[in-house]
Amino acid sequence: APQHYFIQSNLRKIMDDFAEAGISFSTIPEDRTEDVLKLMAENFFPDEPLSRSMGIQRNALLDSAFRDVIRAGCCIMATNSSGEIVGVRLTDPIESNQWSKKYAERWITSYIMPAYAWLFGRKQLYRGMKGWQKLVPRLKFDVWAMFEEWGCQKIQNDIGVCTSSKARVKGLGTELVRRGEERARELGCEYSLNIVTGLYSGKIFRDKLSYEVMEEAEYAEFLHEDGEPYFQDTREHLTVFTCYKK
Repeated sequence: APQHYFIQSNLRKIMDDFAEAGISFSTIPEDRTEDVLKLMAENFFPDEPLSRSMGIQRNALLDSAFRDVIRAGCCIMATNSSGEIVGVRLTDPIESNQWSKKYAERWITSYIMPAYAWLFGRKQLYRGMKGWQKLVPRLKFDVWAMFEEWGCQKIQNDIGVCTSSKARVKGLGTELVRRGEERARELGCEYSLNIVTGLYSGKIFRDKLSYEVMEEAEYAEFLHEDGEPYFQDTREHLTVFTCYKK
């Protein structure tokens, strides 16, 4: 009982801090999709270790994928007193019987993206996609395999968490993830599966929200046949891990 009281008291304080800063949270409506895409282009791709190492920028294929994810209704946004989006938590509530999604995702990551990179001379992206194909099985980041392992029907699958450089509110990323958990449960998700690529997001999932780590690896482990790292611009982010919560 004392521990439960402490958690509730701490949560109320956090909510008071956000309210004082003019921050509110809600499910992302489809009419804010363009604002989300701009936020990701300006604050996620340039800083997230894998995106930066691959040279990923906003493009039509990613825009389409993000639109579908937002349409699924499991994404959370934080807005300031002016209505500007200052943070998002993007996740996809996937059901075990969505076979078309399964094969479409694998076709895109295994064939379409590498082919695009090769055809248009995007060496950095091509190398990164090859590294991704090694990283995924090493970390067991495969939502489709987890359905059988966990014996469940619906999983909240991680896309990303992003906060604006303009947001100066402590704990914003953590609260976005926590509210994303709540929304996923409302939609019937039984587990949350995540790949955590950065040092700071690692503190959210592992330290603050007590996700169970599945697999962890150093970026330096993933080497091209020429001996060079697949992911060459991870900066202070040295490790990547997968984690889950029931």
